[in-house]
Amino acid sequence: MRKIDKLVQSFVDQASKEGFELFLSPGAETLRDFSQINSVVFFQAKNGQLFKLRDDYTTSVVEFFNKNLPNSLKVWYSGFVYRYDQMGQIQSNFQLGLEIVPYRSVQDSFVVLRVLIESVLHSLTDQLLIEMGDSRVIEKCVQHVPKKFRKKLLELIDRKDVSELEFFASLNNLDLSDVLKLVEASFTRRGVNQLKEFELESYIEREIVEVVEFLSGFPGVTVEIDFSLARTVEEYDGPTFIFFDLKDPALIAAGGRYRVNENALGVGGTIFLEERAWSR
Repeated sequence: MRKIDKLVQSFVDQASKEGFELFLSPGAETLRDFSQINSVVFFQAKNGQLFKLRDDYTTSVVEFFNKNLPNSLKVWYSGFVYRYDQMGQIQSNFQLGLEIVPYRSVQDSFVVLRVLIESVLHSLTDQLLIEMGDSRVIEKCVQHVPKKFRKKLLELIDRKDVSELEFFASLNNLDLSDVLKLVEASFTRRGVNQLKEFELESYIEREIVEVVEFLSGFPGVTVEIDFSLARTVEEYDGPTFIFFDLKDPALIAAGGRYRVNENALGVGGTIFLEERAWSR
């Protein structure tokens, strides 16, 4: 059995066992927000109407929840998303993911993580690195930065390029000293036993410790702390994570807790595979 077949089968089995239901959404939707034109893949129909190709499943789940206001959603999904790469070429990625909305307790995070971890360990690798971050830590460091600089800044933080961050700070007359400390610490202070050095709010530290202790219970899983995981999305609100395959170095999955609306949070995670993974 191919790895991709084994992964999908394992993922669906694990998600169903945990009570997740299949979420379906169209691959193309009417483009209503024209500010997205420079970032989403879109096309024009014969009648002149503009449609965008799906670029993110979590967005579709959030939009569905906010539009229909169900009591809760506990869903899994699979399919392709389409985005532009840095060269402007259209890239298609296959995603397997799941979401819980609204988020009620850290147990929801545990359920999402358990499905992802057990699916990956069963089908792709037996040596997994999980990097844990928290968007609230980054938000505290960049709260003084004008919003017009935020997107670019988050991209630079994600790339961990200290020299580029220093140039960006100098060019725009920004104080990024706290951001630079976080990025530098991502190379040297990655153990949960070093959390005290970050002077975190006590409730944030407790939550991170709780999640790390949960993750450490899985054989073959190594957990490290990296607060420079910006995830390039400002909607994240709390712990975030990234999965890496240690045997065949590759980014496998990512996710975390995010804001759904003013009154609700959600939590989810996505396994994403490039063409080389599903075509062999």
